[in-house]
Amino acid sequence: MGLEESSKLLESIVSSIIGRDGVKLIKLLEDGVPRTVEEIAFQTGIRMSDIRKALYTLSKLALASTIREYSGGQYGVYQYKWILHKERVDGFINQEKRKILKRLRERMEFEESNQFYVCENDGDHRYTFDEAMDVNFKCKKCGAILKPIDNSRLRGILEKVIEEIERSI
Repeated sequence: MGLEESSKLLESIVSSIIGRDGVKLIKLLEDGVPRTVEEIAFQTGIRMSDIRKALYTLSKLALASTIREYSGGQYGVYQYKWILHKERVDGFINQEKRKILKRLRERMEFEESNQFYVCENDGDHRYTFDEAMDVNFKCKKCGAILKPIDNSRLRGILEKVIEEIERSI
């Protein structure tokens, strides 16, 4: 996986887990320079509490950690600086892809093993065969007869997405 592709995927995943502030944080830490929470706040404009929350989440994912530096002086103060572990990014992305792939395969199995019905008046809700049987093939909202639908288009899309993810792992 290319560095730019890896970076974009990481940003997308971090955005879904942490939010846009997490993306700003990742972009800042990508250069490999260790920074304190205060430095990050100054450079990004993000509140320190939000930075800490995002960094702790990244730490739980093993994508970031702290370095303790001694700043010297008469009383000896330690500073904690955060770094991003770029070498772990590809493994993390592949792990997330495997989770997504598992969910997509489960969805594909569900789509293949069920027959679906929908109300022509109210197409908001799809009923499985069992659900349709429970309501005597009549819509809960309007009472119209449920019609079988073809989900082959959705299965085709799922199949393509699954193949694409499998190729990228």
